[in-house]
Amino acid sequence: MADYQLAHPLYLDVQMMVSFLAYLEGGVYVTSEETLQREKSRDNKIGGSGKMKLPSLGALLGLEASLNAETGGHTGETAETRVARHHTAASLFNGLYGFLHEDGAIKTLGSREELERVTAGEFVKISGRYTGNPLEEMLAMISQVMAYMEEMSQGVEGARSQRSANRRSGNPQTRELSDRQEPHPLAEVVDQFRQFDQSIEMRILRKMKEELESSPIHDVVLETPAGVKAVLTVASEYYDSAVAEKLSSGDFVVLGKVTRVLRQGESINLSRRTVMGKMGEQAESFASTMTSIPGFELQSNDPVVRHPAVQILPMAIFV
Repeated sequence: MADYQLAHPLYLDVQMMVSFLAYLEGGVYVTSEETLQREKSRDNKIGGSGKMKLPSLGALLGLEASLNAETGGHTGETAETRVARHHTAASLFNGLYGFLHEDGAIKTLGSREELERVTAGEFVKISGRYTGNPLEEMLAMISQVMAYMEEMSQGVEGARSQRSANRRSGNPQTRELSDRQEPHPLAEVVDQFRQFDQSIEMRILRKMKEELESSPIHDVVLETPAGVKAVLTVASEYYDSAVAEKLSSGDFVVLGKVTRVLRQGESINLSRRTVMGKMGEQAESFASTMTSIPGFELQSNDPVVRHPAVQILPMAIFV
């Protein structure tokens, strides 16, 4: 155990990992039990027999002592310890990763030269910067901006209601003051926001967000220092918002199976699991409307991953 590495998986496909480990080990044991016995003897004049439980720590460890004695004779004590060891998913992964590493079953992928020698179905390890999914991030940003705009809109509508009430006031001075009052400085922006909020483009954006959130698979990207990109098809069962936050903008290692190697001229559209990804060429003209929220400028990152790149079904993303 002097030569080992400890990996902490932030994303772990437990089903894939257990299947591989069960094949290699002929089964998987998540719990093992071990019994330890200790004996000691002493002279004792007290007779009797029975069992006594060790208090406190002994009880927590499952210790139980049995006492047998004879009057004026010899007393024997036997302490039996039952220890149960439980594996976690992370500990099983560390065992599998260590075995595969020592056996040379993992191919390293990072440079363009190594990419040229990789084929679909191979087990690879790739290290780099996690960049996520720019489409998901942009839709999340738009959703946040719309929430802020809704708050702003309520303030403007409140000012308008007050001005309208002042115009109907029985006090002439109040009506005159209302007529001289300047419109709210954000009134024009709010009106544009209302129009955009009710537009067909915004409805499509909401639909896309729903499709991405409900999809059983997410496409996220990791890029190596050499510029090779890996599209990771992660399972929603093991990938949630907490995992995404932990992975955000960090450097990690991915272990998984290659499912596609992109050649020159090929690409993967990260919007392929949404209605936009099925629009083909029309998606490019629609993309310009995705950042046209009144009063705000949002940068639209290109959701297309091009050569040199690879698609991987990851077993684990770890550090």
